[in-house]
Amino acid sequence: MAKNIKAYRHTAEYYTDPENSIGYLARVVFRSFSRLLERRTLTHDVSAGQWRFLRQLWREDGITQRELSERVGMREPTTVVALKGLEKAGLITRQKTDDDRRKTFIHLTPHAKKLELVLAPMNAEIHEIATKGMTDEEVEVLQGLMRRVIDNLADETRKLAVLSDVKA
Repeated sequence: MAKNIKAYRHTAEYYTDPENSIGYLARVVFRSFSRLLERRTLTHDVSAGQWRFLRQLWREDGITQRELSERVGMREPTTVVALKGLEKAGLITRQKTDDDRRKTFIHLTPHAKKLELVLAPMNAEIHEIATKGMTDEEVEVLQGLMRRVIDNLADETRKLAVLSDVKA
């Protein structure tokens, strides 16, 4: 029986060095970015975790809990815990409608709406630090390549979901 051997860009051993791993590098970037941003946002009592939700709600306030969960990229149970914290901090309110009691809509408080004007520049500052020495074109290429990696991984994840559905 012949083995189906797939040719990869590099040998498996190449990726055992973390410096060659896109996943590892992305994780380091994410953690460093989040750490620096949180140092600034915490001066207004907003954690990195809360920032993710606020950023989405500033773009579109009043979306459902499920939509928010998808946009932030978290599972719903994790989102529920985060929303309880945001509500306790006075940053959001949760509302159900008479039309569909299963849906919970998330709304920013007036205080949270005002925070956008204060926190968004902090995010811009971290972007400037992260891309120091890069041209605008290089930043655009970097963003495009990262989006392509995200799309590639999302495509593969969707395939896995379909395969697991078949086995069930």
